[in-house]
Amino acid sequence: MEIRLGAGFFWTHETFSEFASLLEYAEALGFDTLWLANEKFYHDMNVMATVAAERTKNAKIGTFVADPYSVHPALTAMGIGSLDEVSNGRAVLCIGAGGTGFPPMGIKRVKPAQAIKEAILLIRELLAGKNVNFEGEIIQFKNGRLNFETRPDIPIIVASRGDLVLQVGGEVADGVMIATYAEPVGLGHALAMVEKGARRAGRTLADLRVISRVDACINPDRRVAIEAVRPMAGVFLWTSYPDRTFVERVGLEVPPELEAIIAKRDYNLMRENTHLIPDSFVDKFCWAGTAEDVVEKVAAVAAMGIHDITFLAHAPVGGSTRETMSEFAHTVKPMVEERLRRK
Repeated sequence: MEIRLGAGFFWTHETFSEFASLLEYAEALGFDTLWLANEKFYHDMNVMATVAAERTKNAKIGTFVADPYSVHPALTAMGIGSLDEVSNGRAVLCIGAGGTGFPPMGIKRVKPAQAIKEAILLIRELLAGKNVNFEGEIIQFKNGRLNFETRPDIPIIVASRGDLVLQVGGEVADGVMIATYAEPVGLGHALAMVEKGARRAGRTLADLRVISRVDACINPDRRVAIEAVRPMAGVFLWTSYPDRTFVERVGLEVPPELEAIIAKRDYNLMRENTHLIPDSFVDKFCWAGTAEDVVEKVAAVAAMGIHDITFLAHAPVGGSTRETMSEFAHTVKPMVEERLRRK
């Protein structure tokens, strides 16, 4: 059984040429899908995706993630249709609730499961070339259409760790990206939620593309790898506040001092307080350590039947994301595949 690797990308401190080179490097390593981040107030996701389309030839190119709040779903349909044309049919629309940049813009996430469901239904109608009137609980669109031809079956993936959104993904999407659960204890619950939604539509998990998405760093020094991904654990806690069910599900509790900082809803405060995030959170929600450590984690996920593995590589101090990408391609993937063959 083959593992399908995807890589998530933030374009943060790299120059344009460095970022384009990184995308080319990922494709050369054999990554199936390149996911371009929608982290607010960094480089624009659609521009990044266009760069990926121009600088790669075969890898699929996905949004990481679009949301139904900061951009109207009709414009998301326009964007993914354009990307699909530019990339010669390689676009994948991944949609989720979003969140990190919403407070500065005064945006609130209202009923995210319902909003995502309505967004998908509208986007599919528009990609099919229809003139659409859509009156949803959250999303409205009146007498409009896309004024260019698009591929109607562009894959739509829902990304989440929330129960209701995972169910919506199982019900109406082509696939689900289960976000940030690094171990079977969380993934098992997430799969049950996806399956519950799939049953509502007369489907099974086998009808869906199921992706495990985890932040990762591989380094010979396990402590260095942990420190590289620790800030991302804070991002999960900040965006999900006040929902702590996903934390409790894996047997953890947010330290009160950290929770008080998150409650202030100032995202900038997270950078200076990452030391308050316990190692246990990194262990449950990230893959960090030596290559052998990460093989153990990924193999446990693959043993659950999830063979579509996406990670967002984080650079260790003094290192680069290329190290983790290379280790995933050259060490983690073949070792996990060998374990699957032995079973």
